[in-house]
Amino acid sequence: MYDGTWVRADDDDDEEEPARPLYAPGTCPYVDEAYACASNGRPDAGYTRWRWAPRACRLPRFNATDFLSRLRGRRLMLVGDSMNRNQFESMLCILRAALPDKSRVFETHGYRISKGRGYFVFKFPDYDCTVEFVRSHFLVREGVRLNRQGNSNPILQIDRVDKTAGRWKKADVLVFNTGHWWTHGKTARGGGEWDSGGSCSGETEPAFKGAVVDSYPEKMRIAEEVIREMGFPVRLLNVTRLTSFRKDGHPSVYGMAPERRRKVSKRKQDCSHWCLPGVPDAWNELIYASLVLEPNPSSWERR
Repeated sequence: MYDGTWVRADDDDDEEEPARPLYAPGTCPYVDEAYACASNGRPDAGYTRWRWAPRACRLPRFNATDFLSRLRGRRLMLVGDSMNRNQFESMLCILRAALPDKSRVFETHGYRISKGRGYFVFKFPDYDCTVEFVRSHFLVREGVRLNRQGNSNPILQIDRVDKTAGRWKKADVLVFNTGHWWTHGKTARGGGEWDSGGSCSGETEPAFKGAVVDSYPEKMRIAEEVIREMGFPVRLLNVTRLTSFRKDGHPSVYGMAPERRRKVSKRKQDCSHWCLPGVPDAWNELIYASLVLEPNPSSWERR
């Protein structure tokens, strides 16, 4: 599923494919301002109209109603950093689009999505299921250690899971993501760390060749090997390379409302996260494809 290319929906003659984007820009109330590129004034819309097409197989046609039916009575939880919150908001939007009555999804505590809060539970009562987000930057325990001068240094206890792990219990589908905080690598476009000099403004097409697309990080090979040897059924949602194509999908300078953007240097761009609708929708389509291809995961009986 992860070896393929991006196909523009405008040029797509496959009548079995749903229209792209899966929800119209500006229509989903769960998109954080940082990802609401169209509402923030981004003038082009081509970045919303691409779908991922594997070379050796065909993805099941995406059906949000069927997705909700497969989640009936279950908990889907995304655990990770702001990348996973990006994906979490996408998940809420594509599932909400299938509801005839949009009020039939709500946050159980009445919270509005914001960067400051690290736990959300959204209920779809007609399907008795929840879609949840738990913030955990590293998945392992963060702490502080004092040095000889009495100054505090942040540490990671890699043999202990994060303090939020108690919330993970009893979830039926857990989606973990933590790569961004571990690597702090260059932006997808290059030219500096995220939000401090990287440049991706003006990009309107994916990259179909080049160093970023053609390379595959060694850390990903290691992750594949470790997961392959695990006894508990874990699937690697291997979106690293397919995501690297999409230099056009970042918020860049459109991660904030126009009136706020005027006060910020154009050199300060978000070339790490993703506009919504956009690339994270494809990640969630791949989760759906995994559930369709394995309708009754063995892990559901073992929880």
